[in-house]
Amino acid sequence: MPALPNEGLFLSKRYKRWLVFVLLVVSIFNFADRAIIAVLAQPIKEDLRLTDTDLGILQGLGFAILYSVLGVPIGWLAERMSRTRMIAVTVAVWSVMTALCGLASSFTTLLLGRIGVGIGEAGALPLSSSLQADHFKPERRASIAAIVALGSPFGFLLGQSLGGWIASEWNWRVAFFALGFPGLLVALLVTFTLREPPRGLADGRVSDEPPPSLGAVLRYLAAKPTYLHLLAAYAITGLTFNAVATFVLPFYLRSFDLPLATLGALFGLVSLTSNGLGMLVGGFGFDRLAKRDARWSLWGPAIALVLSMPLYFGAFASTRVAASLAFVWCANFVLITYFAPTSGTLQNLVGPRMRAMSSSLVFLVVGIFGAGLGPTIVGIASDFFARRAFGGNFIASCPGGHAPSGAAAAADAACRAASTIGLRYALIAMLIVFLWGAVHFFLAARTLKRDLYAAEAARDTAAGV
Repeated sequence: MPALPNEGLFLSKRYKRWLVFVLLVVSIFNFADRAIIAVLAQPIKEDLRLTDTDLGILQGLGFAILYSVLGVPIGWLAERMSRTRMIAVTVAVWSVMTALCGLASSFTTLLLGRIGVGIGEAGALPLSSSLQADHFKPERRASIAAIVALGSPFGFLLGQSLGGWIASEWNWRVAFFALGFPGLLVALLVTFTLREPPRGLADGRVSDEPPPSLGAVLRYLAAKPTYLHLLAAYAITGLTFNAVATFVLPFYLRSFDLPLATLGALFGLVSLTSNGLGMLVGGFGFDRLAKRDARWSLWGPAIALVLSMPLYFGAFASTRVAASLAFVWCANFVLITYFAPTSGTLQNLVGPRMRAMSSSLVFLVVGIFGAGLGPTIVGIASDFFARRAFGGNFIASCPGGHAPSGAAAAADAACRAASTIGLRYALIAMLIVFLWGAVHFFLAARTLKRDLYAAEAARDTAAGV
């Protein structure tokens, strides 16, 4: 086993705290650039005369296809190149492309911008997960993942509150510019303050062996039932999770009489507090339970999915904004507890030379089926239910969800009512998918203890390997 270069630097408490802080900042801007289109979806729809299907594609498959597919070659490169430099490049790319979305003049040009954002963001999560695993021991990875994952609620707060305020004061195009360019400063922060650690440093098994091929990684993972069921659970959960996250703000704008700036700030605070607390409870709470039985890292998420269904139903079925927001807060808090233990378990299933690659494979599947299909399916379903509620040619009669200029007030009211009903029914219909995900979490727990990398390492040591 080779010497551990600069072990004291990489494993010092001061540097590890800084690493987590920088990765948190990266995560904040990652999710802020995703969240901003959610808060701007309704004004974009009305300005560019889009349908909910168009919005679903822009936030779903249009964003997720290259985001997901490029994650695999990025993961392959990450096993061979500096992950910190790659993170800096990805941050710079998605920040520039976010700003360029402000120049869009049609569905097509905005779609190209979103594809560019997806290209930039493709490597962020796999690269970050791999870096965390080389600095922290297995029993702390879910907790650290929970801290870095706070970038999601903080990012949604930044994207939704700032984006909603800027769009109200100026327009939606300025909001893209304002959120895109600061990301270049984050790229510089990564470049000049983070260093590439030896692979496997926190495991105490640093090796100079070359990384395995993609085929070898696939064969290794395919032999682990825990990984396969966890991959399925992650993707299925992401289907509804991303659908709700994408369309929840348009739902509130259509259902309740609230200004965009007010709703953006209000929902940003709801997301920050509910998702933030939920991530910490999921990471630290299930870490503690897993010390008694490792399977709690997967039993917990399964229970959370089941409990979140009636809570989200209450949110979308309620006709009072205060009650609906209370249900959303509780649903977000319960659901998001699945994220950190799932991420930590995925890292604990593989060795140090496979972590970036295995993470990229996870995000390939989760990206296409979760981030891609989830919003797209809800957009299509929303238009379908809206047509049924309208009783006529909804798309032609209600461009952008409103009656054409000069139409009678009753016609516009009918368009808005159908648009609201369609989205409500589409979101409620998606909730049943959570049960499917919970089944796979329970199935993954059955073989977890056998499939953990630490268990393999112990068996190898006992065998004299």
